[in-house]
Amino acid sequence: MQRRLEELDRLDRLAADPDEVTSPGGLSSRTDPRAWEPGRPVGDGTQRTGRRTMVLVASVALASVAWAATPSLSGWVDYLVHGDPAYRVFNDPSRAAVGVATSASASGASDGRVRPAVPIPAAPSPEHYSFMQTQDGSDPVTFDPCRAIHYVVREVPGVGGAGREAVSRAVTQVSLATGLAFVFDGFTDEAPSEDRGTGWGGRSSAWKPVLIAWSDPTETPELDGDTAGLGGGAVVRGDDGRLRYVSGSVTLDAPALTPDLATARGAAEVQAVIAHELAHVVGAGHADSPDELMAAQNRGQTGFGPGDRYVLAVLGNGDCASGL
Repeated sequence: MQRRLEELDRLDRLAADPDEVTSPGGLSSRTDPRAWEPGRPVGDGTQRTGRRTMVLVASVALASVAWAATPSLSGWVDYLVHGDPAYRVFNDPSRAAVGVATSASASGASDGRVRPAVPIPAAPSPEHYSFMQTQDGSDPVTFDPCRAIHYVVREVPGVGGAGREAVSRAVTQVSLATGLAFVFDGFTDEAPSEDRGTGWGGRSSAWKPVLIAWSDPTETPELDGDTAGLGGGAVVRGDDGRLRYVSGSVTLDAPALTPDLATARGAAEVQAVIAHELAHVVGAGHADSPDELMAAQNRGQTGFGPGDRYVLAVLGNGDCASGL
C-alpha cells in the first residue's frame, strides 16, 4: 500500500495554549446514557413482601457470583481504574511478536514509572527522526511515564474484529517502543473534532482519554485524497512550567482502510497507519528518510525503523510530572 501519511499539522488545533495551564474541570463527555429508574408501586402488602423477598434472593445470588469472580474490593477498583484487562499494555514484551495487548501487572519500575523505561539506542542522523514539539527548543515534550495513557475507540460499520485487532496491535507496538503504558477505557460515540481540548476524562483520568476514531472524508475533510490518518497530542503546561502531553486523538479513514483488513498484508499496513498516527500523539514528528515508518509518505514499511525506535524511546523517557 503506497499510501501517503501526510497530515495537516493538527498539534496547534488539538493542544491547549502552552502558555496557559489547563486544569481539569467540567463534565465528562462520555456519560452513560442509561439511567436507573425506580420501580413502579406494586399491589398490597403481601405482593410487596413477596417481591422484596425475590429481589433479596436475587441480589444475594448476584453478589455471591460477583464475589466469586472478584473476591476483593481491590479487584473492582483495579478494573475501574485500569479498564478491561484484555486491553492493558503493561509489561509483557514476550507477546510483542503478535502485538497482543497484555494483562500483566502494572508493577512498573522503582522510579515511579508504570512500565520500565526502554533503553535509548544511539542517535541516528537527523533525517531519520524529529519531534512534534520541544521545551523552548531543547528537550522534547512528552507524556508523563508515571501515568498510564487512557484511550477510547470510536468505531463505524465495517470495522469489525479485524479493525479492533489492528488498533490493539498498534497500541501495543507503540507501548513497547516507548515504555509508556496504555489502558483501554472502552468504546465511545464521540466524533473527531478539531477543538476537542483536554477537558475532564471522567472515572479513570483527570484528562480526556486519547480518542482513536474511525471516520471518513465527509465527516473529516482533512482525510480527503491520499491522507489515510491524522494524529496529534494535546499539550498543557504543568505547575513546574514544563509542557506535557495529556491527551490527543487519532482519526482514521475507514472507507480507505477497512477493505485492506481482509488480508494479512493489508491488516499489517492498516496497523502501520494507526501506529504512525499514535506515534504523532506521543510526540514523534515526520522523518525525512523514506526508510522510517514516520516518513510522511509510506513506501511499504509496516514496522518501526531505527530512527523511529530512537525517537520513541526518547519520548518514553520523559520525567514524571507533578501538578497535573
